[in-house]
Amino acid sequence: MRKLRKLYISLLSLLFIVLLFGTVTYAWITMSTINNIEGLSLTATTTSELEISLDGINFGTEIDSDVIEVYFGNPTLKDVTSRNGIDFRRGGLTEYGVAVPNQDYMSFELWFRTTKIEHGLFLINNVSPNVMYDTTARGTYVVSRGRSWESSVDFLNGNDIGNMVYKGDVNFYYASQAVRISVEEIKDEENILDVRDIEDLQVFIYDPSEDESRGYGKPYGAYSYFAQHTGVFIQIPSEVPNTSYRLSEMDPMNPYQALDNESLIAVLQESNYSTPGGKVYYQGKVRVNIWIEGWDADAFDSIIADRIKMQLEFKIAHPAE
Repeated sequence: MRKLRKLYISLLSLLFIVLLFGTVTYAWITMSTINNIEGLSLTATTTSELEISLDGINFGTEIDSDVIEVYFGNPTLKDVTSRNGIDFRRGGLTEYGVAVPNQDYMSFELWFRTTKIEHGLFLINNVSPNVMYDTTARGTYVVSRGRSWESSVDFLNGNDIGNMVYKGDVNFYYASQAVRISVEEIKDEENILDVRDIEDLQVFIYDPSEDESRGYGKPYGAYSYFAQHTGVFIQIPSEVPNTSYRLSEMDPMNPYQALDNESLIAVLQESNYSTPGGKVYYQGKVRVNIWIEGWDADAFDSIIADRIKMQLEFKIAHPAE
């Protein structure tokens, strides 16, 4: 596997944990930025209602730290941009070439399988507002340590004059505000019963800050800073990615029923695999991409070398009608 190179913007290393909880089936993926690699692990615990794999062959409850290090090395995030969550280019305001997965942004594949009748796989439960960099919680979150940064120019960092940042101003800025996550559903070629067309597969782009006002291609923040810093005024893209700013909700009376399909990321398909007891496995495959969106209002010099901590919570449920 290609070795990852030095960072431009954080995620110095990956702590990767997957957990399954109780009778309501969840899977967790956790990434923490630390200064060196210690005890990286991938685990699944409790019931086998939802199993996870890195290769589609070896499903189980634990993958030790040596395996994780072989898979991921020292992942880093640079500023890249994507209009569809699938294709990526380096840079944001100034694009310069195709971005390389696991060099410029993070990209990995996961397989999920279940014997349950619920076949919808969802990303759920953003608890980012309740989590600090040095704390944790159950749910999905993206947080960062933050950086104190002094501006070298005057620029507009919001949608009115009250958001002016002046030369010499010192404020705290957070790389977590510019993170994007996309989940591509991939047809599992090893599953001969998956006969869907590519048009039937899900692609989900999520801004975990859930702040659309500071999303893609705004004329303030990064754009204003870039223009004032370089004296170059470039055209803001007219095409905006189809980005979600919230996650699906579950029925409080039935935790296996989704109220909406906003963050439905895959529909597990019947396979020709089964348990020793004869229960059929429903299986799915996804590719997860994580990047710093170069066209985000918060993607400028202030967040360089910040450290990001991330956790993703998945759940199986019936999709909404």
